[in-house]
Amino acid sequence: MFHTPMASRTPTSPLPALTTQLREATATLRDDRELLAGRVTPADYRTYLLRMYGFHANVERALKSCRPLAAVVADAPLRNHKAALIAHDLIALGVEHCELVTSPRMTFPGALALPEALGWTYAVEAIAFGGKQLARHLARQLPAELARASAYLGCYGGEAAERWRELGERLDGFEHAVRDADRVVAAARDGFTQLRAWVRPALQPRSSRIHA
Repeated sequence: MFHTPMASRTPTSPLPALTTQLREATATLRDDRELLAGRVTPADYRTYLLRMYGFHANVERALKSCRPLAAVVADAPLRNHKAALIAHDLIALGVEHCELVTSPRMTFPGALALPEALGWTYAVEAIAFGGKQLARHLARQLPAELARASAYLGCYGGEAAERWRELGERLDGFEHAVRDADRVVAAARDGFTQLRAWVRPALQPRSSRIHA
């Protein structure tokens, strides 16, 4: 779970597309399937959602405060709504509004510069894109809970692949990618690392893994 060395390049070699750099640099950090692997109880799922709510709430606030972000990712304001979806799921599972308001939040800076906002956007969207696989696993064990509380895991529905492709095109079109790629990649790695550190301690260790 550490930085994957980038292939050496001569000074005249073109840089890979930004999404290629992001994918390669975060490959060892993106797999979080063990967080809810094995047997999962309704309480486990509720705890997972509470921690995800605490992750997304402050991250989204910082992303929304970065006004230049929408100039690169035009639909960024629409993408930054996952905390609300998680809140919907938690309330459907019986969490009281007062408990939601007072639930722990991951500490996060109040503002992000554009390169860092792009990196965090990549991380947040990759996590959301992986929700379909997690939903398939949980649906076999918690069918009743998933039937009424899966707005977050299914946030893009049948458009997930298209939304992911569109994000990639926006990132690859970032005009300052050559100058700021390292900052974008570092922020994306930070996003995956912080999520894991925030969510994992709240869940019991699992010996088995999720299977698609």
